[in-house]
This record gives sequence, structure tokens and C-alpha cells, in this order.
Amino acid sequence: MRLSNLFIFCALLVLTSCSVEKSAEQFADGLGPVDGRISIAHLRSMYRYEPLVLAEELWIRGAVVSSDRGGNVVRSVAIEDSTGGIEVLVDAENIFATLFLGDSVSLRCGGLVLGGRGGAVRLGGVPRGDDEVSLLDENDFFERLSFGGHSATPPHVHQLTLREVTARYVGCLVRISGVQFEEGELGQSWCDGAEPTTRYLTDSEGRRIGVRTLPSASFADKPLPEGSGSITALLDYFGSEYQLRPMELMNVNLTEERF
Repeated sequence: MRLSNLFIFCALLVLTSCSVEKSAEQFADGLGPVDGRISIAHLRSMYRYEPLVLAEELWIRGAVVSSDRGGNVVRSVAIEDSTGGIEVLVDAENIFATLFLGDSVSLRCGGLVLGGRGGAVRLGGVPRGDDEVSLLDENDFFERLSFGGHSATPPHVHQLTLREVTARYVGCLVRISGVQFEEGELGQSWCDGAEPTTRYLTDSEGRRIGVRTLPSASFADKPLPEGSGSITALLDYFGSEYQLRPMELMNVNLTEERF
């Protein structure tokens, strides 16, 4: 085999291996359908890089792990079970007044679309424009929802360091400890003007992760905290990197001395 061809073959092999490893990591422990109920990890594994209409009548069951109260996670509901989480795109506002953090819900998924949007697998309505999945009509969403009652306790939060962030936790509620905003971010607000803004956290070993803030967030114009500590947020994958989407400022605890 010629040297140039060998190089191309090896490069393709590396890329394929990385893709397979990431897929296996993201969808580990996914359980197949049992009496119509499917684990969220298995549901996500059905996505094959193009929109998929779920023709079969499937259900997912889990806890609500997002809130639009703070204006930073909007027009969506994140649902998490023991295998993973997924965001359901919903054309609605003030969802927090109906669904509380930790509430147990079941969602009928037949007829919904599983698609990639912003770099992560999401659930919603039929594709529109360049998006593989669109916002689901509010009435349709709530008609599909079986409500298990308000929870007296907050939802489970995965305690992680930046070293431990993997695709398994996308769509889940996480608390990242041992972080602080990068030196170059200090003195800035969470969001610049009318555009969504990504600021970067780092740990003591130089790992970094973006923090995504919308202009509609209640803390958009507040200054970034200058200390170190932890941040609780919805873990997302946007573009080509992991991102955190904090829901309210009370979920940010960066008050310790900088490292």
C-alpha cells in the first residue's frame, strides 16, 4: 500500500473509532422498549444523523430537570431518567408554573421527531427550514404528558468535575465543582447585548467549558462572579463543545478564593 493511501486509511480508522466510542459512551445502559416504554438513552440511540419520525407508540418516563423561570432555558423541557436526559422543544412560555423541578412525568412520543439541533439530540415537532426538529405545539405537548404529581424534593443532580463531563450527561442536571471563570472573562457580564453569549469556566488543570446565557436571562446583565466553586446547570452540547446552561443565579456558587 502506498504511503499516502496508508495515511488516509489510518486517519479514517481513527475518526471512525472516535465516533463509535462517543456513541457507545453516550448511549450506554440504554434499555430497549418494554410494553411501549423506552429508556431515554435507548431513545437517543435511535437517532442516525437525520430526522426520525417515531412511528411506534413509545413512552419515556422521568423527572423534569429544567425550568424556564430564570429565562435562560426557554421553550423546552428537559426530562431525565436513570439512563440519561433529553430536551423536548415546546412552543410555550412560563412552563415552570405547571411543571416543577423534580416532577415525575411520562411523555407519549409516537409521531414526534427525534433530531439533531445545535449539536445535541432533541425531541420535538416536524422539521422546519434547516432545523431537523422544531418546537412542538404547546397543546400537543401537554396532551401527550402524563403528570405524576409535584415532587417534594428537588431532582437528582450529577456531581461532576470537568474531567468527568461526558456525552452521557447531556440533557441532565449537573453540578460542576472546582471551576472558576477564566481570567479574561472577569469584569464582563453574563451576556453581551442582544445576542446569546458564551463565557468560559476553567479548572485548576486548564480544562474549560462554555457557559451559555441568553439575553432573556434574569441575570444576563449581572457581573460574572470572580471566585471559584461550583455551578449547577443543564449540560448541553452546542456546535462542537459541551456547554452549561444555568437556570438561575442561585445555582451559581463561585464564592471561594481563586486558584
